[in-house]
Amino acid sequence: MGLAERWMAVGVEGRAEAVASARERAGVPDLTARETWGTRDPTAVKAILAEADADRSRAWPQTLLSDYTRFWRDGARTPHETPAGELRRRTSTAVVAAALTADQAYVDQAADGLLLLCEQTTWCWAAHESFATERHEVLGDPDQPYLDLGAAETAEILAWADLVLGPALDDRVPGLRRRLRAEVRRRVIQPFRTDRRWHWLGLTGHLSNWNPWVHGHVLAATLFLEDDPEVRLEVADLVIDGLDRYLNSLPADGGCDEGYAYWWNGPARLAQALDLLDTITNGAFAPWSCTPLAELARYPQRMALGNGWYVNVADGSARPDPNQPWHLLHRWGRHHDHAGVMAQAAAHRDQPIAPVAGLGRALIGFTDDAWWASAKADLPLPRSTYLAELQVLVVRETAGSSNGLTLAIKGGHNNENHNHNDVGSFIAALDGTPVLIDLGQPTYTALSFSDRRYELWVVRSDWHNVPLIDGQEQLPGAQYRATEVEAQENSLALDLSHAYPKVLRYRRVASLEAGAIRIADEWDGSAEQHFVIAGTPLDHEPGRLRIQTLTGGHVQLRWDAGAARLERRAVEDQLLEGVWGSIVHRLVITPDRNSFELTVTSARD
Repeated sequence: MGLAERWMAVGVEGRAEAVASARERAGVPDLTARETWGTRDPTAVKAILAEADADRSRAWPQTLLSDYTRFWRDGARTPHETPAGELRRRTSTAVVAAALTADQAYVDQAADGLLLLCEQTTWCWAAHESFATERHEVLGDPDQPYLDLGAAETAEILAWADLVLGPALDDRVPGLRRRLRAEVRRRVIQPFRTDRRWHWLGLTGHLSNWNPWVHGHVLAATLFLEDDPEVRLEVADLVIDGLDRYLNSLPADGGCDEGYAYWWNGPARLAQALDLLDTITNGAFAPWSCTPLAELARYPQRMALGNGWYVNVADGSARPDPNQPWHLLHRWGRHHDHAGVMAQAAAHRDQPIAPVAGLGRALIGFTDDAWWASAKADLPLPRSTYLAELQVLVVRETAGSSNGLTLAIKGGHNNENHNHNDVGSFIAALDGTPVLIDLGQPTYTALSFSDRRYELWVVRSDWHNVPLIDGQEQLPGAQYRATEVEAQENSLALDLSHAYPKVLRYRRVASLEAGAIRIADEWDGSAEQHFVIAGTPLDHEPGRLRIQTLTGGHVQLRWDAGAARLERRAVEDQLLEGVWGSIVHRLVITPDRNSFELTVTSARD
């Protein structure tokens, strides 16, 4: 039984009662429920209050038209998205501070931010504003709002703020709540109800993280801000329909082709929306046995390298922000009674709850008694994981430990969400730190999702750990894929020839055993081997290279044939530099025969 069937099984009266009573049943008390409701962890509360106090000493950020137009003028997205995101963060922080303390100063601070959000001409990010582009303009039209991630995230803040601060806002700023409702109806609820052109609905069959990300926020906005119970039920039904499409598009193995970083805004957003619906139906919805929800919850532990590093594919960072809403993963694990999932979350028990990850997430976290009662745990790093549908293998030397070598390799195809041309690419890590790397996500610009995407150096196969075959790089498209894939516990074998335009045969076998990662290739034609390196190359001689990793470990590369050169490239992108430093290297080897073997071993002093 899928999500839609389970929702219908709740019954007409049950669904109507759930959406009509959503504010009372949401599980998050308003400010009048008790004076303070987040005191179970004084450290976490103090961190929020300190952040709100620091914000109060600075001027509120402004979103300027000149910054918004940068996307059309020179492709830059961050000049507008950064202050817009900061306004959302500051508002959310003030809301949480007010909810935790009932302090009127924080209520006023939250109200200031909420009104500033309402005063914005558009909540849509410039990169998504296709309505303006169609008009050959650079300004969103308030009468034709575009419902994107930015609009959905802003509506989510207004909705949860109203839920927890409603009476306090009526007391301090009468009329503001009416304004919140009017803005959300006009910019979000009505466009969602009346326009089915939104690409993130997935009606064409292509689905991505946008689907649960937007649907979940629309759901909260409607349940908490819409007064008409019939509209609430209509929207809830539409949300379930959309989430069902997304869930059905996900692989049964629990993989996420967008990678770990986007998992938090894809599958985790789905789980958050389902949790809210399950909560307001008093458990009658019960979606948790739907495939592949149980497997999706295990994805973070399967991709963890340790010490804050993760297997990154596509537009994902190898060292993402650790301040994720781990309490949501803990709740997810509790729904499945899965000790490993709960342990993965509890390993981050000392991370602060950050409103920047979402106001609703933060408020849910502060009121989750089971999360606060959980003890910090060790990462449950599995010895070997193979995701058959994504064709991703992760294997480490020792189960439950990041010590030693870890190998991750992917097959797949070159039309995955946030795709890089990376079929057959691999990551080699020592003690959790990648040394043969996937560069990951650069700062997004107008090129990032345009037909010029594959001009970006970090997206091309030329800067992944795959060969140049007969002078050819891999091409984008679902037809460029791995074939003849064979997985064992410690190895993955695959044919890469179909990832290139005209290649007869290219077989790669990647394995980790006996303390060594081995990459063994055979092919027809000619090949140039590429390996992207993070860290400091130390000793380079024919057939051998020793490298100091970013965290001070040492690995040794050995290869059996061919001339090699070591190239150096400056990392001029701020996002990439924050992960890899200012320099990366590429080892380029030209074998003198139609086979090649590389070994990676620890070279501890």
